[in-house]
Amino acid sequence: MSDEAYARLQDAIISGELRPGERLRDYELAERLGTSKTPIRHALDRLADHGLVEMQRNRYTRVAPIDLDRVRNAVDLFGDIWIGSVRHVMPVIQDDDIVYLTDLADDMSRAVRARDVAGFGVALRSIATGFARIEGNAARAVIIERLGPQIRRFGEHSRDAFEWDKIEAFAVAIREAINARDAVQTRAVLVTLFDDVLPATIDRAEAAGVDIVDED
Repeated sequence: MSDEAYARLQDAIISGELRPGERLRDYELAERLGTSKTPIRHALDRLADHGLVEMQRNRYTRVAPIDLDRVRNAVDLFGDIWIGSVRHVMPVIQDDDIVYLTDLADDMSRAVRARDVAGFGVALRSIATGFARIEGNAARAVIIERLGPQIRRFGEHSRDAFEWDKIEAFAVAIREAINARDAVQTRAVLVTLFDDVLPATIDRAEAAGVDIVDED
């Protein structure tokens, strides 16, 4: 039950249904989700560990502000993990791996053409996780999954900051590089995304103002 409570609360925070700074009371959430307070408390502890909830014991539990420095760090680490995996995977990649990864890249292109932020994020994580699985490195896949909520929430709150022409160019380039089995070009395409395109997106969101609350 705590897994279900965690998933539902995480989705509510990422979507903005639960806003940054909103107080979270276990008895209210238990009634809302139709469960007891114990799984709610476990879920809130996990959400706090992932940076989506802030807790001050005996003071408050609330939805955490969107911390853009934390988002920057998550994006940076995501890129490092994926680029590291490319180094190991590309020299030994097989035909069926290419088909699998290019299919995922096609999913990403469809999401980008639809200007679907959530779909783009899902596809991006799927391709990165696909590299980790081909490599046989479960630790990379676990970290990518752990970084997901912070990045997903940022995307949901910052849709207008995305430069879709550059993201579409990335989607085309990463597919071509994978299909060509070109490790150097694959890394170069990823460096452009994680060192240029996504940081610039965060900067634009910061300039526009995202939902950040003041400390009590």
